[in-house]
Amino acid sequence: MVISLGERRNRYVLYSLYQHSKTAPMGVEVLSREVAGWENGVPPESVPDETFEAVLDDLSRNCLPSLSYRGLVEYDPLSGLVGRPRYSLLADRLVSLLIRIELAPFLNP
Repeated sequence: MVISLGERRNRYVLYSLYQHSKTAPMGVEVLSREVAGWENGVPPESVPDETFEAVLDDLSRNCLPSLSYRGLVEYDPLSGLVGRPRYSLLADRLVSLLIRIELAPFLNP
């Protein structure tokens, strides 16, 4: 898990899935727009289409297959759905802590 967390985009994927765990799986398009928003410091709906497409392409081709291979996400490229497998309690706490540290500016008080 530590290797995958070295990449900011991978962390953002895990954060999004953690925050949407009650409604997951989610579409890769929704996930991509949220990740692109965090990366650019704007709300997801304000992400330019070109930026969104670039993030969508990278997630679909690189990040999600890699995270899936490591067992950190459940990704079905045919349906475009991304889910979150059950992590250990320690891994859940780590992701929760990292969200509060890294995404503090984006979270509601």
